[in-house]
Amino acid sequence: MRSEKDLQKLAEIIQYFKARPYSKNYLPQLAHAQNYLRDSEHYHLKGDHFSSFGCANYAYGILEGILLKEEGKTFHELAEK
Repeated sequence: MRSEKDLQKLAEIIQYFKARPYSKNYLPQLAHAQNYLRDSEHYHLKGDHFSSFGCANYAYGILEGILLKEEGKTFHELAEK
């Protein structure tokens, strides 16, 4: 199911972000992203895939904005390596 793939991808992105040396400068943003991941998982389990997708996208956007600022690339661009 698409939402399961989105949740897996978001979990991987959070782990990637946490491994970056600059992540300690963005602890509040990381906490927000992790909270959105938990919300996304909650809605997914309830069968509300629309809300699950929305929460996952908020988390993704938070981290992608930081990645663009710090590395000048999106997660998609990094995955193409």
